[in-house]
Amino acid sequence: MASVIVKGTGSISVKPDLIRIDIDMQTRSMDCGEAMEKSEKGFGELSGILEKLGFEESSLRTASFNVRSEYESVPDENNVYHSVFKGYCCDHSMKTEFGMDTERLAAVLRAVSASEAAPSVSVCFTVRDEEAAREELIRKTAADARKKAELLCEASGVKLGKLLKISYDRSERPFISPTGFGMDMNCLRAEAKAVSIAPDDVKLTDFAEFEWETV
Repeated sequence: MASVIVKGTGSISVKPDLIRIDIDMQTRSMDCGEAMEKSEKGFGELSGILEKLGFEESSLRTASFNVRSEYESVPDENNVYHSVFKGYCCDHSMKTEFGMDTERLAAVLRAVSASEAAPSVSVCFTVRDEEAAREELIRKTAADARKKAELLCEASGVKLGKLLKISYDRSERPFISPTGFGMDMNCLRAEAKAVSIAPDDVKLTDFAEFEWETV
């Protein structure tokens, strides 16, 4: 049985319509329970800040939570290094999302930077409906493969038959704009104004291999 095997390529470019703020907070103490209590207090403070800005109560969500022991390598009188326990570190990574609104973004960053929790923050621009974008990407990939197969068959004097096989490894690549956004925390505390920005489109390319029978 003769067949034709082609690789389909699909590409999409989607305008970002969602801002995501990643917030990382670390609390430390010689007592594990106290480190976790500090983390809980900080989470409550940050949630309260967002609520005052009009966010829903559940808008701040946990991305990861980790408690670890910290050690430091310290030399003794003979210059031999030993690990010395320095306490516990509670690392709480959170995120919140909202529509493209630079005024709101500036307000959130100002409020968070002034909090006692003193977290680190990062901002990215993404897409609200990722699944719809992925479906469009798959359709374009399949259409490209079929077009190539039909052209090959036409040039070879044969006809495209039934589809025999599809090989597709869907990788979960993030829908993130390449546009970076950064602002010094001191600048934020100084009531910096919102800046009008236009993030670059989110661009993704996908591949799949198709095999058709030729007749």
